[in-house]
This record gives sequence, structure tokens and C-alpha cells, in this order.
Amino acid sequence: MDDKYDKPAYVNNGQPAYAYAKKKNDVKDRALKIMLVSGDCFLIGLQPILVHMSKNEDGKFAYSPISVNFLTEVCKCVFAILLLVHQDKRAKIGERPLLEWTSLKRAAAKNMLLMVPALLYAIN
Repeated sequence: MDDKYDKPAYVNNGQPAYAYAKKKNDVKDRALKIMLVSGDCFLIGLQPILVHMSKNEDGKFAYSPISVNFLTEVCKCVFAILLLVHQDKRAKIGERPLLEWTSLKRAAAKNMLLMVPALLYAIN
């Protein structure tokens, strides 16, 4: 019995050949996530400063801050939906579709705790 096809190809250190590529991708994904979260924290922290600086000499706004905040949230939702549709179209054969109702319910159940700050932010 020749089982050479059952075993993964090995590199010099005894690890499977695909293990190194997976670690390399994990490092890139982790770095991207850290950069995105750091950028988000920076921009969120910068928001009150920019809002304060946008007041005129009388200490009033020349625009409606509530409308700007609402339009910003609408743009973020549209952007997220467009990215979700784009990612769903790029799904490989055999992967579960992201826009399927069961997938959306499962994702909502996994991220239930994220709804608490979102609701507090919405109330504020």
C-alpha cells in the first residue's frame, strides 16, 4: 500500500508545507485587524475634538450635528452592506453563502454582546 498521497508534504523542519503559509496569513490578518481597530479608535477619539473645533465664534454650529451623525451612520451601514455583498459574490464553491438567512442569524447570535454598546450609542 502506497500512502504517500495521504501524508502532507514536509519542509526541512518537519512541519507540513502548508503550515507555514497558514501562519504567514494569520500574521497578516492579525496585523490588519490591529491596524483597523487602532485606526478606528484614533478616529473615534478625534471626533469630539473636530466637532468642538467646528463651532463658530458664537460657540454654535453652522450645521445640524445630529443630521451629520445620522448621515455618517447611514453611510457606514451602506458601506458594510456593500462589502458583505462583495464578499458573498467572491465566495468559493462549497462555502456557505453569507447572505443566507441562517448565516445571518448565526452571525447575530455570535455577536450578541456587540449589540449592547450599539444600543447605548443609538440611545445617546
